Amino acid sequence: MISIRVSRRVLWVNSEAYPLHNIARVTTKTLKPSFAKILKLVGRWVLVVYVVLMGFALYTTEGQTTLVGLIMPAVLLFLATLLVSGLIRLFMSVTRKSLHQLNIETAGAPYAVLASPNEELVTQISQSIMEAIDNPQAEFQFQVENFHVGDSIKQFGNNNTGKVSR
Repeated sequence: MISIRVSRRVLWVNSEAYPLHNIARVTTKTLKPSFAKILKLVGRWVLVVYVVLMGFALYTTEGQTTLVGLIMPAVLLFLATLLVSGLIRLFMSVTRKSLHQLNIETAGAPYAVLASPNEELVTQISQSIMEAIDNPQAEFQFQVENFHVGDSIKQFGNNNTGKVSR
């Protein structure tokens, strides 16, 4: 859970503090699973395993006992397991819900504060932050279940700040 609150002109995201006068922009972004990217990552391995599996299935020893003939059942079982797990992973990735990300841009680098499947909550937090910037007496608090989105790669203008992991 992430606690987001504004108190005394400071936006608190858990223990991180952002003075409201330093916030230049608050945006939301929808992170949708891309079937093409998922297929590129998982599909390549599924295809390789499928081709090897078919190669082993079509291989015949013409009645002779060979080392390949002895280990083929174990290899076929292992490859079939890899193929099924790859297809399950592909299906789960494609059917995943979209996430809505809250970004805060300061005079420095923008930060992805949180990601949640609840679009209304992310929009409400964004609007509350912008209202608090305009209203010095505004205070609010939200509790949000956060999802890890992945590493944050940040690049501004000609200067690459590199990979930032939290």
